[in-house]
Amino acid sequence: MRVRKLSLSLSMLLVLAFFAIGLQPGARAAAHHGGSGVVYVMTNDPAGNAVVQYSRAADGSLTKVSQTPTGGLGGTGNGVGPLDPLGSQDSLVLSGDAAFLLAVNAGSNQLSALSATSSGVTLLNTVASNGNFPNSVALNGSLVYVLNAHGTPNISSFRLTSSGLTPIANSTVNLPGGSNAAPHDIRFSPDGTRLLVTEDRTDKIDVFQLNSSGLVTGVKSQSSAGSGPFGMKFGRDGVLLNAEANSNSVSSYFLTSSDTLTVVSAAVPNGQLATCWISVTSDGKFAFVSNTASGDLSSYAVSGNGMVNLEEPVAATAGGGNPIDSAFSSGDSFLYVVDSSMGRVLIYRVNGASLALIGTATGLPTTVQGIAAQ
Repeated sequence: MRVRKLSLSLSMLLVLAFFAIGLQPGARAAAHHGGSGVVYVMTNDPAGNAVVQYSRAADGSLTKVSQTPTGGLGGTGNGVGPLDPLGSQDSLVLSGDAAFLLAVNAGSNQLSALSATSSGVTLLNTVASNGNFPNSVALNGSLVYVLNAHGTPNISSFRLTSSGLTPIANSTVNLPGGSNAAPHDIRFSPDGTRLLVTEDRTDKIDVFQLNSSGLVTGVKSQSSAGSGPFGMKFGRDGVLLNAEANSNSVSSYFLTSSDTLTVVSAAVPNGQLATCWISVTSDGKFAFVSNTASGDLSSYAVSGNGMVNLEEPVAATAGGGNPIDSAFSSGDSFLYVVDSSMGRVLIYRVNGASLALIGTATGLPTTVQGIAAQ
């Protein structure tokens, strides 16, 4: 009888332990939409730029944790009126290990580095961008390049360490399109050996070659497949996806070893207006674009060979607002989209190529632009 009681007690303990593990907050979060995380948004306020940190709950909702000044000033007037203050993608970038944030300060011609933890953000330093109106920034390992959009547009590089940014001497290079370039986005190739920049008014995409020290050794500029190349993302197997603001379309390319772009799908239209920003799921199968002027988002399917097909011309509306920058949560369960026209972040649940608006985070200035998530 004693043995039977002991066996029963042990069984009960195992059952209780199983349920105790299942009821742990972390375990519940991991089982529901990939767990909790963090979302960062840049205020881009001309009176004083700042990064707002939100904690993300398992249901996708956001709670403000902190607001940290960048030490610089936000900028406006580069995009389509108040809907798009900076006219750029990647104005706020999170490092691959989620330990650092880079933020442009277009109003004071500066770039800021901040450290990031779950409990808050700390400013490391703020440096001159070596140009006018920095509106986009790229990071690969410790190498940083900033895109300066005004005057004679250029790119300039820095090294990122735990203490902040250090300029790299003699690294500033003008864009091939000169003062007519109107650049929107800067991005490293997946292997970090090339740097790409979109030029709106010239309808060009620039491919800069980099040496082992990270300095530019040459550039090739070629015509975009669509009109008004804007935001870029690399997907699976190195396919480059580019949203095009004037033709309201998405094109796909492969970057060759000779620093040229081979077109796979040319300017696949969605029938909407001002297709500028693009986000791609981590598996590379779907891309979502923000159609700012029509107040909605479209979805595209991306095949394994880089072909792009329109899935839903209107995957979701912006609830009366105007969507711009976007970022996926880790696990791609949620898409967070900046709406500068109403000073808020739109929260969408992702289901394949469809989106469902499930909430908002409000109280941001109408200058807001730039978002990163994990």
